[in-house]
Amino acid sequence: MQKFLTLFLLFSTLTSGSDSTKTTKTFISDTSRTLEMYNNGNTSSISYHKDTEDGLELIKQEVFHFSGGISMIGTFENGLRSGIWTFYYENGIKRLEGTYNIGQKDSLWTYWYDNGVKATEYFYDNKTLDGKVMEWHIDKECWDRQGNGCECGDSWWSECEVY
Repeated sequence: MQKFLTLFLLFSTLTSGSDSTKTTKTFISDTSRTLEMYNNGNTSSISYHKDTEDGLELIKQEVFHFSGGISMIGTFENGLRSGIWTFYYENGIKRLEGTYNIGQKDSLWTYWYDNGVKATEYFYDNKTLDGKVMEWHIDKECWDRQGNGCECGDSWWSECEVY
């Protein structure tokens, strides 16, 4: 299929947040991607498309923090979230990662604290939470009931508890 790369600039103003955090966004688009920019010049999002017989189909999206760092990366299939989706804190540390299948959470999902320590793991089976939710303490310091330091277990309900 012959691609027609038509580059156009859409001047539109979107505002978000309070008056002190208003953001003007400019859209630049062609048949393969759409860029959304913050008023500070940083990229807000990049959406990737592929040409199909029915028109353009969204296949991937990257969203960025106002400061410029990556906030989220994910893919789409037939217009639905699909595959691994990853979210990041503004400091660049991974915040959340999990898999979507036909738009529904599926398989292992993992959260991290903003210092990079794993916070929670849970498993979905076609959008339904399935099994134990595993949790970890933010600073990985654990004590027994008598206040003695001990090695942290796999979860807060292990023999060495987090207090």
